[in-house]
Amino acid sequence: MSAKETMAEVIGSHNLVHLATIDSGGMPCVRGVNYAAGDKENILYFVTGKDSRKIGQLAVSSNIGFAIDHDCPTWEAVAKAKYIKGTGTATPVKDPDEIQKAFGLLVKKFPFLSDLPGDPSDFVVVKVELKNVQVSDNTISFGHTEEVNF
Repeated sequence: MSAKETMAEVIGSHNLVHLATIDSGGMPCVRGVNYAAGDKENILYFVTGKDSRKIGQLAVSSNIGFAIDHDCPTWEAVAKAKYIKGTGTATPVKDPDEIQKAFGLLVKKFPFLSDLPGDPSDFVVVKVELKNVQVSDNTISFGHTEEVNF
């Protein structure tokens, strides 16, 4: 399996991406967000409150770090682990057609998102573009990692 195929497998089999942004004091802030994959292999979408800290931090810098992984409670699980991490950008989506498409992908994967509280204008769809991806696959060897760039 190629690194891009492993990357697609990880993206398709997980729900949570951990995003790192930088706050106004220069400190990293990491949080998990539910995501849906976009049409391109390096695109993810998530929805958040328009007044969230994430949006404020992304307004200062769209650069992000990310990781998609899961816990491994046994050595057998560690030996089978596949995960990705790296850098990219995250920007609020402005195009109404892309917002509709992205929100449709999110609701298909997470039906509960159709019941977001409040007014739809209280929320923002964010597009994550993965740029440098470190693809790790312990089934090849422990810590085996290949780089994929977009």
